Amino acid sequence: MEKKILVIVSVLGGLVFGVFFTGLALNISAEKMMLVEIKSPYEFEKTVEVISNRINNRGDWIVTNVIDQNKAVVNGGAPSIGKYSIIKYCSAKYSSEMLMTDDLKKIGVMMPKSFAVYEKSNGQVYISTSNGAVMGKMFGSDASIVLEKVSLEVEGIMSFVNLKFNVF
Repeated sequence: MEKKILVIVSVLGGLVFGVFFTGLALNISAEKMMLVEIKSPYEFEKTVEVISNRINNRGDWIVTNVIDQNKAVVNGGAPSIGKYSIIKYCSAKYSSEMLMTDDLKKIGVMMPKSFAVYEKSNGQVYISTSNGAVMGKMFGSDASIVLEKVSLEVEGIMSFVNLKFNVF
């Protein structure tokens, strides 16, 4: 009887321990899995221009808006955040594939896609975006197929900085 109780306590303890450390590991790595940050080889304005041109020259992709986030912040009465632009872009083809079915319409909240271009206090310019490969795995089904194709095209757009999405 004592061995049986010891086995049960050990199994339950191992389960709790495993769940705790899995949660801790996911919490620590979630940001690195979901967001990608890359140093740009260009100065700020040139980076925004290069990315915008590469998107617009891609065929199925267009830049829908370039937001001067610093201007928006300052106009809102807050202190300057420095050079910071958000490039919004979209593909009609993939938007249609994603939003055609009722089950995937909720994904529209993440559309259009975007790149953030910003200059850090060290004077270096960086580009950040969400990791579409991981997002696709999280949604599964039809969304994962479309997001995988989108991720490959985004890698092509960003090949000048060797962007590669990793699932893990």
